[in-house]
Amino acid sequence: MATDDPLLAWQVGIAAGVVGGLIEVLGSVTGPWLQRAIPRAGMLGTLSGIALVFIATVAIARIYENPIVGFTALAFVLWGMVGRFKLPFDLPAGLIALIAGTLVAFALGDASISLEGVGFYAPIAYFGDLVVGLRYMAAHPELLAVLIPVQVYNFIETMNNVESAEAMGDKYPVGVCQITDGVGTMVGGLFGSPFPTTVYIGHPAYKRMRARSGYALGVGIVFFIGSLFGLVAFLGNLIPEAAVAPVLVFVGISIIGTSFSSCEPKYAIAVAIAFIPHVSSIIVVKWGSMLNALRDMGLENVPDLLDEAFAGSMLTQGAHVVGQSALANGAIVSGMLWGAFAAFLIDQEIKKAIIVAVVAAFLTGFGFIHDSTLHGLSLQSPLFWAYLMLGGVLFLSQVFGVEQHEDPEGY
Repeated sequence: MATDDPLLAWQVGIAAGVVGGLIEVLGSVTGPWLQRAIPRAGMLGTLSGIALVFIATVAIARIYENPIVGFTALAFVLWGMVGRFKLPFDLPAGLIALIAGTLVAFALGDASISLEGVGFYAPIAYFGDLVVGLRYMAAHPELLAVLIPVQVYNFIETMNNVESAEAMGDKYPVGVCQITDGVGTMVGGLFGSPFPTTVYIGHPAYKRMRARSGYALGVGIVFFIGSLFGLVAFLGNLIPEAAVAPVLVFVGISIIGTSFSSCEPKYAIAVAIAFIPHVSSIIVVKWGSMLNALRDMGLENVPDLLDEAFAGSMLTQGAHVVGQSALANGAIVSGMLWGAFAAFLIDQEIKKAIIVAVVAAFLTGFGFIHDSTLHGLSLQSPLFWAYLMLGGVLFLSQVFGVEQHEDPEGY
């Protein structure tokens, strides 16, 4: 948008993928240490927040927009995946849900067979475009202020998803996974993809579906063939969103259920508090979508979300735009930090909780969390000092030897 040049935007995007992948590879040396240092409740709690709002909630909304198709597929998902009932010939519930939903959609006229775009598209390495994008980034280093936080979030997301797999009994080396993600992102950038790769969320759901390594391999093969022959649009026209959505609902609720069950009951509060920034995140995303929709309708002078007058007017309606936006920025990291902070408090590890508060303060000061861009250390943010005050209160509790009450319920 800044250049009004879509080709240049794509060239910068693939360059950002290559640079971002390199950042993740370099950061992988800290992955194993971070996984040991951060409590499981923090990692799985922030993962569950994403699963709740961006996977399950969005997916179930799609079902309710097309309920005849959606509920048909949902019935098979709930029957086979949640209830664990066997379907005839032991067929997988997810596949039957897709087929049933698609057949109903055809009957209602909501699905079609279109061969538009089908053909052969050989993979091409875009060396020249990549060089253009890298040169533009070198001339505009401020772009790194956006790229670095995004890749840090991706790095942490990989770590959290590896922890989710370990909670289900499947242990993988987090550093190797992060290197693989980084290399995959760089290769993708070279071949024209501006999107970073990560260990995909949803291991608990796949485990419950009895999926094994062949499932992941099969998904990769299907996407490769689909991209090679232009079948992605074909499948999009053939299979309605409402038929796919029930599987995503199951993935989301499985992640949440596993996050609570794999932690001791006393950590339930720590898991839950990590959800909160992600709730703010989807609220802010939808507010932004609403404003963009108004612009697309031709309305003039539509304000930005954080326009002072607009935010003030929203506040009179009970909508806390400034606060929600602060929580939304860096939600993956801040959710994890709040979950870790609560877990350390529960375990009476006050010194570790103080460290989390101080880390949160400096991440805020540099714009990693609660801000839209990275910047030099800013001491002007009230949130910077608020986190330090939080740590200070805990420090005073150590100085004066405050004791913890026993939980009456034995948690």
